[in-house]
Amino acid sequence: MNEEPEEKNSAPREGRKTGRNSIFGLSLVPAAFLTALALGFGAILGVFAYRTYLDQKKDNGSAKAAGKSGQGGGIPKAFQPDPGSDYPGQFTTGGMFPRKFDPDQRRYVVRCVPGKVRMQVRAKPGTRVEVQGFPPETGRFVAEARMLPGQDFGIRVITDGKSERYRLRCLPADFPNWKYERFAKPPKGAFLVSTRPNPKKEKRNWVMVFDQDGLPIWWFSPITNTLGGQILPDGTFQAPRGFGDGFGRDPRAVNEVRTLSGRLIRTLGTKGTPTDGHEFIQLPNGNALVMSYKPRLGADLSLLPIEEEYDRKKAGALDGEIQEVTPSGKVVWRWNSADHIPLSDTPPRWRKKAARNPHFDTKGNRRYDIFHLNSIEPWGKDQLVISTRHTDKVYGISRKTGEVLWTFGGVKTPKSLEIKGDDPHADYPIGGQHDARITNGNVLSIHDNGTHLDRPPRILRYRLDLENRTATFIGELSDPEAAPDSHCCGGARAFGDGWIASWGANSVVSAFNSDDQLAFRLILPGPAYRAVPVPDSVDLKALERGLEQQEEGPEPPKAGVRPIEYYEED
Repeated sequence: MNEEPEEKNSAPREGRKTGRNSIFGLSLVPAAFLTALALGFGAILGVFAYRTYLDQKKDNGSAKAAGKSGQGGGIPKAFQPDPGSDYPGQFTTGGMFPRKFDPDQRRYVVRCVPGKVRMQVRAKPGTRVEVQGFPPETGRFVAEARMLPGQDFGIRVITDGKSERYRLRCLPADFPNWKYERFAKPPKGAFLVSTRPNPKKEKRNWVMVFDQDGLPIWWFSPITNTLGGQILPDGTFQAPRGFGDGFGRDPRAVNEVRTLSGRLIRTLGTKGTPTDGHEFIQLPNGNALVMSYKPRLGADLSLLPIEEEYDRKKAGALDGEIQEVTPSGKVVWRWNSADHIPLSDTPPRWRKKAARNPHFDTKGNRRYDIFHLNSIEPWGKDQLVISTRHTDKVYGISRKTGEVLWTFGGVKTPKSLEIKGDDPHADYPIGGQHDARITNGNVLSIHDNGTHLDRPPRILRYRLDLENRTATFIGELSDPEAAPDSHCCGGARAFGDGWIASWGANSVVSAFNSDDQLAFRLILPGPAYRAVPVPDSVDLKALERGLEQQEEGPEPPKAGVRPIEYYEED
């Protein structure tokens, strides 16, 4: 579907530059004439801009008088947008999100470039409103807060001696645009996404946390690409350092662990093989599970339909390797798919695609992506549950022996669980899937991409019974209007009392409530690999402290710089 979903509520947007008409034959004009013309034109623009400034200053200075006399064709521009009158005291400003004041919404964001915010306020008799740096006032007025991007300020509404406090934070100047659409009561919680707006050569990557109402409540911009990321239970955050090569090939690729202020604590990666950023799992013992697509030259590739001639000594496979590493980087356990999973597990449809898409190293060696590990999930004391895109399978593996204990989906083998229930796609339940997780003890949840299977992606849930070797269908959730298909990537997670999904090669994040209703869509300027809920152990105050510590520039003035402007209403 090419049309963008109808906008129910929009995030503040950066201004757009106006285009200029070209002059036919301009390239033939001598350079000296062009220079003189440019200088003259610039001078004219400067005079016009200054005149406009004087006119706006005059208009602003006469706003109070115009309001008193009832002249000026309605509310003066200096007193727009109107803050509303539903409550004893309320406020707004251009570009505020959420747009409409709600006394139960205590935090807002706003674009405040070039460093000031004109707060439109209405305080009814008996109520006073205090904008940071100004004394509390009653009536209809404008107070200008002087904030730099990233900084925040407070507003206090005082009624009958009781104060209600609100915070507004200025977004970074190049913070990405986003949209939020609400359809039903959403599950409560916050979640992390990362994206890089287009054009990628000009825009920065962003790691962001949004709440269930579409409000950004934390952010950080790393200097490299990043495939996903997550807030960790200990109040730090992890993001893989990437360099735009799809998966781990660059030797600089590693997992960064930072404080919420952005300070780098450590880097963790695999040893003896390039680190891949698809997965990072922090374990209760302080160690971490990291992964790699480890090259293996000389692998038996006879099942791949490779058509072109090649030197078999310079060809091999990319296997999935998992390593457990300590905080200091020592490897204490490892597992490699080549030791336990045959190439025959890769179905013909993926063998064909792998054969047509070899990856080359700096020495010209061919490496075929036959496995494509993309998620790791600890289960109980001994098992890991892993998802591998190019097998259309989820595996349960033993940490003690490394052997495969059971499989779900893909090519059937003696290890396959018997599928029960009324899944409409029970004959081939997953295709190109990601993000296999275990919830509620034995419920397997999967982001089923449905890649090349002519169906939309879905959040899929099955109940596992390993004793009886069965997997019983529980349900599925999808948003085909927003995500009709999914070539790659994506994630599905339990979120509050509902679910949240990033649909992969798609800019939409969808959430569902406990009644399986579509609750909201968050529309980003670019695809997000996953939407990962913030752990319950990390609260809003911790995220706010992280933003406070990220603030740059001189502190805001403690007193108002410009006087309050009043508007006398009828």
